[in-house]
Order: sequence, then C-alpha cells, then structure tokens
Amino acid sequence: MSSRRVRVTGLGRPDAGVSRTKKQQQNQGLPRQHQQQQEAGGGGRAGREHAHHLFDELLRRDTTSIFDLNSALSAVASESPAVALSLFNRMPRADLCTYNIVIGCCSRAGHLDLAFAALGRVIRTGWTAQAITFSPLLKGLCHDKRTSDAMDIALRRMPALGCTPNAFSYNILLKGLCDENRSQQALHLLHTMMADDTRGGCPPDVVSYTTVINGLLREGQLDKAYCLFDEMLDQGMSPNCITYNCLLH
Repeated sequence: MSSRRVRVTGLGRPDAGVSRTKKQQQNQGLPRQHQQQQEAGGGGRAGREHAHHLFDELLRRDTTSIFDLNSALSAVASESPAVALSLFNRMPRADLCTYNIVIGCCSRAGHLDLAFAALGRVIRTGWTAQAITFSPLLKGLCHDKRTSDAMDIALRRMPALGCTPNAFSYNILLKGLCDENRSQQALHLLHTMMADDTRGGCPPDVVSYTTVINGLLREGQLDKAYCLFDEMLDQGMSPNCITYNCLLH
C-alpha cells in the first residue's frame, strides 16, 4: 500500500498521512470508551479529554482501521468541531470520509477558507468528491449571504468535477436564496430542477417546494405561493406539516 505525507494548509501539523489505495472499510467494533462517549455526549472539558484519551487508545492499537478512526472523529465532530480538527492532525492516515468530516467541521466553525483548503486536498489527491463533500461548503456560503457563490459551485464547479448535485444540495441553495429575499430566483431554480428531472436530473422534493412557498409568502407574493402549492399537488407531492404551517401563518 503506497502512502504519502500531506499538509492541508491551515489545518495544523502535516502528520495526516493519506492512503491513495481504496481499502474496504469494515466495522470491527469500536472500543467501549467510544460507546460510552456516544451515550454520555462527551461535552465540555471532560468530553475533550475523553476524546483525546479515545484517540490515544485507537492510535496505539495495531488493528485500528480507518473506519474506527473516522467513526470516533465523527462522534467528536458533532460535539466540538475544533477538537475534531486537532484530533485529525494526529491521524496517521486519512481517506475521503475523513476529509468530508473535516470539511464539515471547518464549515460549521466558520472557517470556510480551511474548508476549501481541505476540498483542494481532496481534488489534488484524485478522489472523486461527493455531494456530501460539498454540502457543508454550500451551507457555509449561504449562511454568510454568499448564495450566488454557492450556486456557482453547485451548478458549475460540481458537475465539472464529476459530482452531480442532489436534492439536499439544491435545497441548501433554495433556502439561501429565500433567506436573501430572492424567492423569485428560488422559484426559477425549482422549475429548473423540474425540467432537469425529465432528462434524468434531480427532482424537487417536499422540502424544495415548502422552502420556496415559505419564501414567497414572506415576501408577500401570495398568489405565486398558492400557485406553487397547487403545482406541488399536481406533481403528486404530498405536503407535510411544515408546508401547511407556512400557508396558515
């Protein structure tokens, strides 16, 4: 198995080795400490100390797989992205799943520059980025009111890299547009999804429709909102409680 040392600019020490060989990831069971961490939540200083202790144990084990390390890293990331990033720098190897976790951590912590640096490493390593790889970046950009940049990535850059946006990707964009009071553009994007679906693209789901309906209502475009609701029913889409709440309020 060939491996090489890499540095993800800005993420810390260059001791996260990346294996370019695709290995089968089998769950051989995590240590009991990991199970206890998931049950207890592991927040605060005690949680951080526990995370370091868990990683110490995993790194000492000769049989520790990348799956074990990623599972532990993901559990820590849900509680403390900053701690997860420090633990990432101690991992002897990493795969695409690892970098998906890191990109999510950086994005949630508001460090989009580091998230894009990690994405650059994914691309340079030769891995095919997935929609889940880009989702945290899209959310981070939309959160910063940079939805136009997010749309450029989802609609132009992702396809160029061989990654097709999924419904979750589009829903992030739709919400970003509506949050910026650009519901008319969101409506246009929704109709683009419907047109693409006839050519084997990504169909809108109930979240897509509900997001745009809510955006139109907030901007006072009641007629368009109710027309879209009727259109949703015509497409055989079943509204959920959130859809009805939008219409009632």
